[in-house]
Amino acid sequence: MINKTLSKILYLFPMLVLTCWPIDVTMGQVSSPNFIVILTDDQRMDALGANGNDFIITPSLDKLAKASLVFTQANVVFSLCSPSRAAILTGRYGSANGVLKLDSRLGEHEKSLAQYLQEAGYLTAFSGKWHLPQSPNELGFDQSVYFKGNGAYYRRAIYEEGHISRPAQHCDEYCVDWSMRFLEKTVENDQPFFLFHCTQLPHMDGNLVWNAQLSTLSLYDNKDLPVTATRKEDLSSKPPYLKQVRNYTKAKDYGYPDAEAIQKHTKQYYAVITEMDAALGRLIEKTEKLGLMHNTYIIFMSDNGWMLGEHGFTSKVLPYRPSTSIPFFIHGPDITAFKREELVLNIDVAPTILDLAGGRIPEEMHGNSIKPLLSQEKVPWRNEFVYEGLGIYGGAAPNLTVFDGRFRYIQTYSDSSLSQVDFIELYDNKKDIKEQENLANDIKCQDIVDNFKETIRLHQQEILKK
Repeated sequence: MINKTLSKILYLFPMLVLTCWPIDVTMGQVSSPNFIVILTDDQRMDALGANGNDFIITPSLDKLAKASLVFTQANVVFSLCSPSRAAILTGRYGSANGVLKLDSRLGEHEKSLAQYLQEAGYLTAFSGKWHLPQSPNELGFDQSVYFKGNGAYYRRAIYEEGHISRPAQHCDEYCVDWSMRFLEKTVENDQPFFLFHCTQLPHMDGNLVWNAQLSTLSLYDNKDLPVTATRKEDLSSKPPYLKQVRNYTKAKDYGYPDAEAIQKHTKQYYAVITEMDAALGRLIEKTEKLGLMHNTYIIFMSDNGWMLGEHGFTSKVLPYRPSTSIPFFIHGPDITAFKREELVLNIDVAPTILDLAGGRIPEEMHGNSIKPLLSQEKVPWRNEFVYEGLGIYGGAAPNLTVFDGRFRYIQTYSDSSLSQVDFIELYDNKKDIKEQENLANDIKCQDIVDNFKETIRLHQQEILKK
């Protein structure tokens, strides 16, 4: 234990020095704030020290989060790479913007957040993982460096201003360097900027492994890492098809539900997040050193969650808590460090930034501006949201889910017409955070079920138009 603790201290020392920047929240906001949105890939809500995980090593993000507004009930409206990015950029559900599957194109008339900010005089830049068919330039980014979709961490094909290179450097480190140079250039003029920085990590590499350095892996001991109590769930209270879905069969390939297999995976997953944290720490430090903190909002979030053996599953997509729940915090002018339990969504990012920039929020956006939540005052807010599990990735059946912060209600359909409900589920996250006891057919819960059915009916009528 002493040697392990010492190794962590030695590893963390340069990071602790790096992350001890003086976060300045004393200066008020001026008319045109800057925005940095950091989007990680497949980072579940609890894969962050600041969110209560005592096992994972994330000093850079923990430091920033401790000076930020942290949302404890943040979710995505569909848990998959391309749809989540489209939702962030448009502030709209995938059924409306056209992106429900990997590499789907945004609809012809969809307009991105970057395009709105361009029109408002902002310099817009994209750096990192890009997972839409349209290029960053087509969607409103003036400058960009990016790699497409998922693949190798090293010698990745990187597109930069019309040129393609394959640097030996980790793709995330390469793009952090680019983002730092971009920030350096912004201080030379008075133009406000929007930087959308997206990491590859902690997504698996092209060989479907978390390829961390041995020195980082050595910081973690398998036997210390948590294992979910639901890994051997028999799924009898859930839709029968789930025993054939990719989340289940792939988990079997990985050796789940064996505890040692899950711990091995968790170690690798945590290790690449530790490496991601170090890279992002350099970007955050550069932002402070350039004197940008006093007028820059930094929004940190993930594109979706990730399951590490919950219900016997791996991956995402499915409408359960570890898949839909994400880390989400915002640091910026006049924001003090505190936590809020309101339900915030990835579709809230675009309207929030437009609101903070002083712009008009388009009526067609489905998300809400979280600007009213930036103070500690109690304000009216959404009571629930609908999760659109309509992308059917990996054999997932179409589903619509309602979550109100306590109850999760899932309607699974026979096909994409959504005309026939095959299965219903209801979980009380207050009493059953692991979502094992299906209360959908409990007579005492019928009013709750009926209310959620009406919520879904309205969503179909107003958003899905069916």
